[in-house]
Amino acid sequence: MDDINGSSKILEEPIVGSSIMEMKKHLAQTIGISFHYVDIVCLEDGVIYENDRHINGISRPLQVMVGNPQRKIPRYLVTPEPDMIYQDVNDEELRLKMSCGHAITPDNLFGHMKHTLMSEVKPSVNCLTKNCGAEWSMQEIIKKADMTEDERIFFEWKISFNLINQEVADTSECPFCGSFCQRQQNTLPTRCSICTRKNGTACDFCWSCKSPWIVNHKCSNRELEAIQKMLNDAPLKTIDMSHIEGVPSKRMCPGCQCLIEHRDACKTMTCTKCKTVFCFVCLKVAIKGQLQCGSYNQKCEVAPVQRVL
Repeated sequence: MDDINGSSKILEEPIVGSSIMEMKKHLAQTIGISFHYVDIVCLEDGVIYENDRHINGISRPLQVMVGNPQRKIPRYLVTPEPDMIYQDVNDEELRLKMSCGHAITPDNLFGHMKHTLMSEVKPSVNCLTKNCGAEWSMQEIIKKADMTEDERIFFEWKISFNLINQEVADTSECPFCGSFCQRQQNTLPTRCSICTRKNGTACDFCWSCKSPWIVNHKCSNRELEAIQKMLNDAPLKTIDMSHIEGVPSKRMCPGCQCLIEHRDACKTMTCTKCKTVFCFVCLKVAIKGQLQCGSYNQKCEVAPVQRVL
């Protein structure tokens, strides 16, 4: 693999397997690391492809982002303060001090940054400590999360991508692939360029209710129906660290009912809107920061698709 114009690495070799996951496992074996630290991305669109996505329809050569399996902390940054997000009592991972004075592990810092930039059109990452909310610079995050060059390039671009799109009022998330789309001239039918390129045919959805666009389309109970459709159609996935299969990739927060998509890592989820901590698998809310169903890497029962209507 070579470096291309200082961006994420590219793959020149033949495509292996039919899914992103199969390709990641092949690449990880070639590089000599776990597939958890390999992502196939699109720098142009600021997208990290889902594991269950078919490899067909993705432009070549593939762009590969290799992560850091061992994020280190300089000794002078180590702090005994508790992690601002969550840390298992048996986990001895060291915490570092952010510029606002609050503590977080390097892995949690990277995960929080990734979730913030990939799940919302936000150009900034903020402290999650109650009554703080301090904004951290990308330079601080890159250093303290011990990010690789691949990660730095992708997420510096992503934060700029989000800034540009945040300034445009008419942007909305595609209900099919999760990428952000911009509509033209206040029209209801909205085209997703990523889905259109992938499927080889025009892929339009309704701006208001997020349903697939058809001739003479009418919205009815549109917001709730749109959310229910996204929940029903969400692909099932395997939660990496606990190896729990058949988990819907989209859930509603038990606290505020906003829609959340699980990207990677463990089953512990913190809602960025209301800060509710819960298990993405069984949907039980954490008590005093600890999951009711056991540690982040323990199995639990998969809750069914939630009902909105």
